[in-house]
Amino acid sequence: MKVIDAICGVIDKVNDILGKVFSLLVLGILGVILCEVVLRRIFNSPQIWTQDLIVMLFASYIILICAFGFQKKAFVAVDVVYAMFPVRVQHILHIVTYAIFLVPFLMGLVPASWTFFLNAYTTGEQTYSVWAAPTWPVKLCLFVGLVLLAIQAVSEILKHVEGLVTASANGKEAQG
Repeated sequence: MKVIDAICGVIDKVNDILGKVFSLLVLGILGVILCEVVLRRIFNSPQIWTQDLIVMLFASYIILICAFGFQKKAFVAVDVVYAMFPVRVQHILHIVTYAIFLVPFLMGLVPASWTFFLNAYTTGEQTYSVWAAPTWPVKLCLFVGLVLLAIQAVSEILKHVEGLVTASANGKEAQG
């Protein structure tokens, strides 16, 4: 179990650090919004690039912070029925639902997002606005965010496997 703890510890630490770094994108979004408000309202000089940049930064922020949110259990969950089950059953349910829903989702989206990025990069794809910003940075963020989510999913599955093994070996309910 020490190997599983070490693997999960490294994955969790990396996603914890990256999550905190990626959270700084909010400051970039805020800066662009502030810049647009000042330019539009005070100087009566709206810019063509701010709306695109805000959308691109926010999309990047959302996907890059996903693994951090998954690790911290920041997503909405309805645990009313789930909480009534014994801890062993809870671990089993987590493992099964991750295997049925999360793993296939990520196995499909990670390679697709890489292809999505490569197509945008190699063709020089741009946004449809007058600014015509390149789209590949956001699509690269999509790929990176999904890879980080997949790696965090490995950590979460291993934690539940370890919890199940520990609870079964002790012959009693371990805390989840």
